[in-house]
Amino acid sequence: MILNPFLLERAYNETRQLVRRETREKIRNRRYNALKKAYQRLIENPFINYENGKMLILSDTVTEQGEAKFYRTSNKECRLEEPDNVLCFAFWEGNPCWHRATLEIVENYLLIESELNQASDGKTVHAGDTEVFTA
Repeated sequence: MILNPFLLERAYNETRQLVRRETREKIRNRRYNALKKAYQRLIENPFINYENGKMLILSDTVTEQGEAKFYRTSNKECRLEEPDNVLCFAFWEGNPCWHRATLEIVENYLLIESELNQASDGKTVHAGDTEVFTA
């Protein structure tokens, strides 16, 4: 799936607004940073793999051997799948990670997209009786 940049920006801004409700400033700032990095990564790579509340993310880092790293993230956890199958370090430490922030933005994106599709389905204009006039 390829993300629409206009809907992506809206989803990012709405997700940031949800963070304002965080009471602890330190966590709020870390979440803002994670969301900012996630948004930048989604702009750079708008192709996503999302299914049933889980998302596969290509990391911006590589292994010592130069191999790509892939993270599988959900609301419950964030895990480096390849090459090691271990928990994301930030997640392990109890901090917000950009992988889960990416999931949060994408889920808001899908919600916005669904709402817009439902709204446009109800606004179909039908041409009634039409006549063609010639001069």
